[in-house]
Amino acid sequence: MGILIYKYDDTYISTVRSAIEKYAKEANVAITLDMQDAQGDQAKQNDQLDVLIEKGVDVLAINAVDTGSAQGLADKAKAAGIPAVFFNREPDASVIQSCEGIFIGTTASEAGVMQGDILSQMWKEHPEYDLNGDGKVQYLVFKGEPGNPEAEARTSYAVSQAEANGLVMENVNGDPIVANWATDQAQTAMEAVLAAHDGEIEAVFCNNDDMALGVIAALNGSDYNLSADGEKWIPVLGVDATDAGVEAINSGKMAATVKQDGDAMGKAIVAIASNAALDKDYLEGTDYTLAEDGISVRIPYSTIQ
Repeated sequence: MGILIYKYDDTYISTVRSAIEKYAKEANVAITLDMQDAQGDQAKQNDQLDVLIEKGVDVLAINAVDTGSAQGLADKAKAAGIPAVFFNREPDASVIQSCEGIFIGTTASEAGVMQGDILSQMWKEHPEYDLNGDGKVQYLVFKGEPGNPEAEARTSYAVSQAEANGLVMENVNGDPIVANWATDQAQTAMEAVLAAHDGEIEAVFCNNDDMALGVIAALNGSDYNLSADGEKWIPVLGVDATDAGVEAINSGKMAATVKQDGDAMGKAIVAIASNAALDKDYLEGTDYTLAEDGISVRIPYSTIQ
């Protein structure tokens, strides 16, 4: 199996990598993994794909750096006659169809919907979260990266679902804050927003736990969210349920997260890619089913509070 990873140091993807390694060892066929780290560089990933094709791998599992450039990856896989299993970072359906591939991942909107539901429930249970008593939620959204389908969906659906539940939402910053999934970038950005809007922020949506942890670090620096029963506390919601994210919830610094199951993702990748490598139907002998689009297997989210 040739495994192309967009960036090894992404916390969530690290859980997927570990799961791939675990389930490859446990599989009932002998699997050799050739895993490559693109370090967030699409040109580097293109070269890595060429090398894997040259090596003659039996299947390509692709976590694309730039989903907008995934057509080139699909074209090379098809030309080489190697099945392509895209995962986590979802290309357009036309890309997957063009190489008769499959996508394994979550439904992009689902995490945002769950975040919106969580905040709505919290707002009903804790009227004190409305700091200025105006009946509106003054909020921020920390966005993974522009154009990424997961980031776009999580950003928009978190807010639209809260509004559908009856909350009146008002973005303190005006626009989502792009922090590229990174803790340090989120912390720096949150420190700047706090300096300009201290006392005005009532909730923070983050597209992933890493950014949520950066937001919390900035809040802690201004004596917010030091504990769940502290006087200064702002609900911060993440996605992924990383170990650090769950610990932040348990310690009262973070409100909730939406679990993206890296173990389940890795298990599905190994099972489906194994079938593809052995020229079987993608889902033969598995419990997975195709989604309505006919080209994807969806791993469900769940909430942790």
